[in-house]
Amino acid sequence: MDTLAVIGTLDDTWQEKIRQCRPDLNVLFYNTAHDLAALPDPRITILAAGGGRATGLLWPLLPNLRWIQTWSAGVDGLIESLPDHVTLTTMKGLGQQTVAEHAMALLLSLTRILPNSATTERRCQVPLPSLAGLTQVIVGYGHIGQEIGRLSEAFGMKVMGVRNHPQPGQWALSDLTQLLPLADVVTLACPLTEATYRLMNEKSLSLLGPNAFLINIARAEVVDQEALLHVLKTRAIGGAGLDVTTPEPLPAGHPLLQLPNVVVTPHVAGNLPDYMQRAAAILIQNLENDFNGRPLLNPARRNDGY
Repeated sequence: MDTLAVIGTLDDTWQEKIRQCRPDLNVLFYNTAHDLAALPDPRITILAAGGGRATGLLWPLLPNLRWIQTWSAGVDGLIESLPDHVTLTTMKGLGQQTVAEHAMALLLSLTRILPNSATTERRCQVPLPSLAGLTQVIVGYGHIGQEIGRLSEAFGMKVMGVRNHPQPGQWALSDLTQLLPLADVVTLACPLTEATYRLMNEKSLSLLGPNAFLINIARAEVVDQEALLHVLKTRAIGGAGLDVTTPEPLPAGHPLLQLPNVVVTPHVAGNLPDYMQRAAAILIQNLENDFNGRPLLNPARRNDGY
């Protein structure tokens, strides 16, 4: 018999669906990782929890753990320390539509709304260029990146997709320095790994043109925030749309919030009103797959760090 520990808020209906999805399952529910850490149960073999550092602190307390299903697509802070005998699956692709829409909303805010805000006098309003014909470089061309690419092409943009394992017509991460000078927009949709930590730093930001925009819906640490602040202040790039920052949320008065060429949202790109219900449905599918010996959905790529 397997014992599943579920950390998170689910209503009674979904709790019951999880309990009933397979006959051998004993299910324990916890509100927070702290609750489980305070009284770990050695019977736990499966854990459904967040994909970050808090979960990374839990697995050493669970001697019989064999599988973690995260509620998130990102697993930085967890995957680095997880032993090989513990299987890791994620919610990769669950929020691709809303995250991609948010990336485009940040870009449209920078190009269509900020230049002519509601308080701009008529005589000071400026004509706005179209997105059509602009080059969009998307770093991290997986589920979310490809959806951003599809939406960008709908606006008439030329899309260049960059990924760890490029397919024909795509580019590798090592090609990025050649692509940045060509970019009108760079959108970061990549996981945080050793290879992407501060990928956009002083050197790489200097390759962007003065009218280029940077959009980050990945992780804050993919960008050197101080270097970004400098190029924004000096107008070395056109602007930035950030859903992720250090810290989150930014405190009132933070320099990034004072700049007229920046749009910031508090890490909400993936928020859906029914996110946990959708995630619970994937958990149930994976629990059934596990019981019936079928492949699990969304296994993490341990060698790649995501």
